[in-house]
Amino acid sequence: MNFKKTIWILLSFSAAQFAAAEVIGFEVGVNHWNFDTSGSISDPLDTAAQAKINFEDNNELSVFVTLEHPVPFLPNIKVQQNPLTARGAVPLSSPDFLGGEVVMARGAIDLSHSDLILYYELLDNWINLDLGLSAKYFDGYSRIQYEDLIDDEANFKEWIPMLYGKAQFELPFSGFSAAASLEALTLDDSEVIDLDLALKYRHKLGLGAEVGYRMLDVDIQNSSSFRGDVKADGVYLGVHLDF
Repeated sequence: MNFKKTIWILLSFSAAQFAAAEVIGFEVGVNHWNFDTSGSISDPLDTAAQAKINFEDNNELSVFVTLEHPVPFLPNIKVQQNPLTARGAVPLSSPDFLGGEVVMARGAIDLSHSDLILYYELLDNWINLDLGLSAKYFDGYSRIQYEDLIDDEANFKEWIPMLYGKAQFELPFSGFSAAASLEALTLDDSEVIDLDLALKYRHKLGLGAEVGYRMLDVDIQNSSSFRGDVKADGVYLGVHLDF
């Protein structure tokens, strides 16, 4: 009788664990990113050259939603919206413009984009490993203005497919974890890298916080309008909720 009772308890426990694993999980979050933007964009005074930019102390909020499910062969989904705008002064000069004088033009760069990430969870214990594909949709521009003499704008609207990977290491019994994620693509004369490093904390009720570093490097040379090599990087703070 005791043996049968023990077997029943073990089977009940196993069924409970299986049922707990076979549920749909959602995560929503928001990050406040403080970043500097540097690099080069199209020079309105010389179509064969690029103008240097260095826009410091920019701030944006990004939001994301993640859906994980137990359905075999179907990928999990993460959607993230990333506003990314920066403004500042751009030094310009040309022998054919105002006698070669260096002028400080008004510059702006907008690399706002949306991420659609489809991934599989290959490991799910104290080490979590996700691998998959992502697509970034950029809807932005670069613009340089100087008085009434220069008003140059290049638009950038394009889908970019990328490889995606994420590793997260749980610190046992603490609620803390360290995570690193990477989206990357190199194609022809273009390269896009999106790197995220974070230290996270998650309470047992599902509410969590994180501090991290993000670097987005966009080098686009073959777009129909936009040409530039721009890096945005800096520290962010975020909160998220699992349910």
